[in-house]
Amino acid sequence: MTQTPARPRARSHAGAIILACAATLALSAVTAPGAIAAPPEGAALRTSSSVSALAGQNEQTLVVPVTAGLEPTRVKGTIVVSGKPEGTVRATVNGRVVLETKAAASIPLDAAVSAADMTAADVAGQQLTVGLQFVAATQTMCVVSNATATLNNLAVDFSGTAKVPTTVGEFFPASVPAVVLPVPAEPGADVSAAIMTASAAMSHRYPDAAVSVVPDTELAARAANLPAGSRVLSVVADQGETSTELATAAGLPQLILSGHDDQLRTAARALSSDKTALAVTSSVTGLTSALPAAPGLVQSLKDLGSSTLKLSGYGTPESYVGVTQSQFGGPVSSVKVQLKGTHTAVPDNAQAQVSVFWNDYLLSSKNLDGGDTFTVDADVPAGQLQAKNGLRIRLAALPVGGDCTGPAGVMPMEVTVDTAGSTLTAVRGGSTKAGFARFPQTFGQSVPVAFGDGNAQANTVNAASLVASLQRDSATLLDTRMVGLDDLAGSSESGLVVGATADAANRLSAPLRLAEFRTIAPADVEYGVGTTAPFGVLEAFEQGGRDLLLLGAWAPEGDTAAASTLQASLASHVSGVEGGWASLSRNLLVTQPSGTPVLLESNVVVPQKAVTDDYRPYAWWIGGAVLILGLAFALRTVLMRRRAKAAQDYVDAEQKATEPGHGN
Repeated sequence: MTQTPARPRARSHAGAIILACAATLALSAVTAPGAIAAPPEGAALRTSSSVSALAGQNEQTLVVPVTAGLEPTRVKGTIVVSGKPEGTVRATVNGRVVLETKAAASIPLDAAVSAADMTAADVAGQQLTVGLQFVAATQTMCVVSNATATLNNLAVDFSGTAKVPTTVGEFFPASVPAVVLPVPAEPGADVSAAIMTASAAMSHRYPDAAVSVVPDTELAARAANLPAGSRVLSVVADQGETSTELATAAGLPQLILSGHDDQLRTAARALSSDKTALAVTSSVTGLTSALPAAPGLVQSLKDLGSSTLKLSGYGTPESYVGVTQSQFGGPVSSVKVQLKGTHTAVPDNAQAQVSVFWNDYLLSSKNLDGGDTFTVDADVPAGQLQAKNGLRIRLAALPVGGDCTGPAGVMPMEVTVDTAGSTLTAVRGGSTKAGFARFPQTFGQSVPVAFGDGNAQANTVNAASLVASLQRDSATLLDTRMVGLDDLAGSSESGLVVGATADAANRLSAPLRLAEFRTIAPADVEYGVGTTAPFGVLEAFEQGGRDLLLLGAWAPEGDTAAASTLQASLASHVSGVEGGWASLSRNLLVTQPSGTPVLLESNVVVPQKAVTDDYRPYAWWIGGAVLILGLAFALRTVLMRRRAKAAQDYVDAEQKATEPGHGN
């Protein structure tokens, strides 16, 4: 069998979790579910996991979780080298070299591994650590190859049978390949809110897992092709105390979370914390957690995930730090970067400087001369701020006299950045135009969700799928809650509307109303958008000073089944497309029954009747104002003509009065 590896990541689980003990920890064991049959050995599962190593870079690693009860037998994949394939490519498993060969455009990886290659992974479970290194052939001090080796489609074959978890802690190992959340036929508002919260919690806790939300009737079909170690998380209504129970569903371990009202949502939020590993019984009651504190506007590089940052050697070694607006707890309008660090002494006649880039925009550059410390201060222009950003720090160094003919590694320059003392200070505000790029950071932590129609199951599936995608781009845990459409429309909060009707789209002044429409620039659309063809749309727009997401659809003659299918296809597309939420741009994602969803800007849509009706009162006011101005101008003209005539009559009278014989 084959198990999905996890992508490398930095993970932080803030927030306290309370696992009530004594009377609330059920000590009576639930009957253990039957053993889950593992897929046959050799069944291939292609994955999107990969790891890349630049030529000359230190070894880059990828962690593969190992489900309890399974033993790895082989590691497989393909190593692709971009640029000039000059040098040696080396692959390791837990530090043991399993492949070392001359670089080539494509290199197959198929190596035997065993249980001896596994290491412990956190509180529970084991893992394989797969490493990749590209040793460049270049041996001069300054020339650095830009070639890259990438290990794609990594897969691990296993033998044995996956162990069924018997405690809540075992249900949540260090990592899982996939989580499925089934939605019952008619969920209440509390169950819907808890399922959305659970989807965010699982996406936050397992950012590399495939988190999917499906109607409960589709659970077996979805689970059929999932790898060993996958989980089913069910949320059900129960008027008793909030509790969990282990079971099996569709041949996979299942955790059933039951409860009611807001306590159910709070319990679902608690599942985001790895402290659930402390639950060593099969059932837990009274599960709860506090919402993690929102991140502040000042973040150190260490807070952002860079515990160490060193640059060494001659040439242009550099390091990259990812920065999202959500890491500051919400949208920001500007960022000030301050880097502090130390460096080796710069020899006489040698050159060294540190440069700082933001999204490939040069912020500042500083020569390293005199002393052994440096500080770089730079402001990020508002126009360079995006939802996801990249901070690059580059050391540019030349040896004495600029002579690069010596061997690499001879008394290299070295820069060490103080990651705890180097900070990014942001200012709250907006820096991106209205559209998908404002999400998820515009939410902060709170995500109010409103349903536009009464299809609770479909709306819950779609909303939870969108929340899971948003969560993957959010550094903080998103706290979702159900609100009424009237409450959301009348508030100043940013939010999400799912199952929107035409009335809801009109009320919220969405840029694309749920009615017939056509585009001004059909070239923007990969397939025809007819004026009477059904369509689904996901919209991101600003309304009343806040940002809204709206998922809805329109079909002629009120075809609700077609509209529901279109909305589901959009939510599924956002969840499955490469890059997830970050792949969205502009402010409209439109789909039809046939064809791929396309991204549009609302200005390519011919104004619909509902849109023009919004401006009809303004038109009347403008028309009235024009009429009044016209009448005033006409009156002024008439008065001026009368005055001119009166003046002329007066002049004529005076002239006659002075004529000879006047008055005789």
